[in-house]
Amino acid sequence: MDIRVGIVGTGGISRAHHRAYTKVGGFKIVAVCDIFREKALQAAENWGVPKKHVFTSYNRMLEMDEIDTVSVCTYNQAHRRPTVAALNAGKHVFCEKPMAATLTDATAMVRAAKSSGKILQIGVKSAFSPQIQFSKKIIAEGILGDIYYSESVGCRRRGIPGRTFIYKKTAGAGAIVDIGIYNLHNSLYVMGYPKPVRVSAITADYLSQQDPRFKDKMDVEEFGSAWIRFENGGVMVFKISWAVHQDSLGSSYCLGKNAGISLSGPTVYADSYNKELKKLVEAEGLNAIPDPPEGMTTIRFDGLQKVDVWEAQMTAFREAVKNNAPSPLPPEGVFLTNVIMDGIFRSHEKKKEVAVRMPEV
Repeated sequence: MDIRVGIVGTGGISRAHHRAYTKVGGFKIVAVCDIFREKALQAAENWGVPKKHVFTSYNRMLEMDEIDTVSVCTYNQAHRRPTVAALNAGKHVFCEKPMAATLTDATAMVRAAKSSGKILQIGVKSAFSPQIQFSKKIIAEGILGDIYYSESVGCRRRGIPGRTFIYKKTAGAGAIVDIGIYNLHNSLYVMGYPKPVRVSAITADYLSQQDPRFKDKMDVEEFGSAWIRFENGGVMVFKISWAVHQDSLGSSYCLGKNAGISLSGPTVYADSYNKELKKLVEAEGLNAIPDPPEGMTTIRFDGLQKVDVWEAQMTAFREAVKNNAPSPLPPEGVFLTNVIMDGIFRSHEKKKEVAVRMPEV
């Protein structure tokens, strides 16, 4: 039996959700909701949803017994209310990234997921790439040893998106929550979600305020960088930009006491190609390509399949719903991105390092 889906918000990202649901199969869109009825009606017509199942109130939509799950495709500042309402109504939720624009909203969402016992999956699609999934396995096997330093980096030289993304009232923040969420989450994810304790950060919007398209209109950051300390003693440097006078801010990697890993390959840097890594490579059906310079080994991997990350994340969501399994991306883990982002903005405002706020969830 198909998993029956109600979609809240019928903007551009909802179309990506619909395409992914259709591609993986096992889902059926049965209701749509948007504050603009004409947009909801158009989406319903495109997706084969009956007119009687078109709503401008998500609370009314959630009264439908026919809905099993809800896709939340609103702008960032409007994630909390439909997500909490859907979970409390006994529906599973797939919410587009970021989890929320504020730590307060994210806290409410995780609490609702825990109290309802329903799945809350956040759409950090890049976490389902083969590179991130294999990197996570390498680190979980202890091949790196204790990780003492990492960098999480993403860069656009000129890539300010416009629309609702550039206004705090709709997006909550800029590059950090828009594209930075992918890099930040994935670094935390592969490391097993270490608990942050302190943050020192800067954000900037200098280039956008020199651009007549955005000057005096855009009120969110185009750039952010942070030094993040974890409870386990490790440190992460986080860097992200929509606009910057540079072609690269670096790459994402982790340094362990026994080995290091570049997440983009992935590529492992170690003193030897040890038996633990060989065993993992064989179990995954991959080929390792060691490059042995003097006293060191660089190991690249051949055989990682290319995947559609949209398809991969929706497949994982489908299987979790069908099998009443935990969320493929635990909301308590994704929640740490909001804890850190809250620290970033408070640190920038205070111009000093701050302790993170870690609400009980």
